[in-house]
Formats: sequence, C-alpha cells, structure tokens
Amino acid sequence: MNCSNLLGEPLEIYPNSNVSFSNELGFRLGVLADYTVSKNFSISPKAELSLNNSTINLTQDDGSVSEFDVMPISLEFMTHFIVKKNNKKLKPYLTLGPNFKIPISIENDVPKTTLPTKSFLAFDFGIGMNKSYTYFNLSPEIIYSFGLMNIDQNAVVNSLNFHNISLVFKFMG
Repeated sequence: MNCSNLLGEPLEIYPNSNVSFSNELGFRLGVLADYTVSKNFSISPKAELSLNNSTINLTQDDGSVSEFDVMPISLEFMTHFIVKKNNKKLKPYLTLGPNFKIPISIENDVPKTTLPTKSFLAFDFGIGMNKSYTYFNLSPEIIYSFGLMNIDQNAVVNSLNFHNISLVFKFMG
C-alpha cells in the first residue's frame, strides 16, 4: 500500500490558475532478494510494480478545471541497504537506498488526462522489523521515497516532485 505526495508550484504561464494536488492510496507488488553481508548488514535489491493514485487539478479564473493523473503506473527498481539491530524476538532495522522509477504508460496509449512524466531517481529511507515464524519471516516496513527530480514533461507545474510513503509487508521463505 502506498500514498503519493506531489509537490510543485504553478508556472508563470498560468498566472491566473490555482493548482492543487490530490494524493490517494495506491498499491504495489514486487519481488526482492536479501543478501546478508554481516550479522547486522544486508543488501536488498527489489523490483516493484506500483499503482499510484494522484492527480493535479488546475483551476482557471473562469472556473474551468483540468484534472491530470500523475504516473498512474510505474515500475520501480531499488537497492536498499539494511542495518539491523540485535533483538531476540523482534529484529528492528533501518533501510535506505536509491530508487529508480519508470512510468509504464507508452506515449501513444496515454489518455489526454494523464500528465506525461519521465523516469526519475528517488531516495528511500524507512524502518522495519523482522519476525521469524516456523516456515517464513514477516517484515513489515514503512518507507518514505523522496523524489529528487522534476517529473513533469509538459511544463504544467514548475518542479513537480513525486514523493510517496509505503507500508510494505515482506514475506521471505
């Protein structure tokens, strides 16, 4: 589960417009690996398909409203570095690392209400804990992804940054 957090400002070419953002819950599904480097450190590459639910609403002085979906589907490739703390029952950890996000929509298939976006780099950081069971490990995480680049290709919004927060449940066998 994820929730987007769009940040940006209207461009000077739309001086009489009001820009607002709508950020709703989305969903993600992915695969991961976990390479243990030492007792307290591991590397976890991941690939995820993310269904985002965020829009930009552009309101003109005449009352007309234009609504644009922002990156409704993306593919994300991450390499998270995990620092673990020793604890017998619950094993808390910190996670951080780069995240490369690629919008899935092909330009010809993009509806006119979808804002064309470009691939960008984000930095992820979060916390989690690992609980061992008989046949698997469960690791819930809360991760904030901080977008580092402007993703707007149409120049509707000045420096549009895509951030999101995710609640992730990792199951490892």
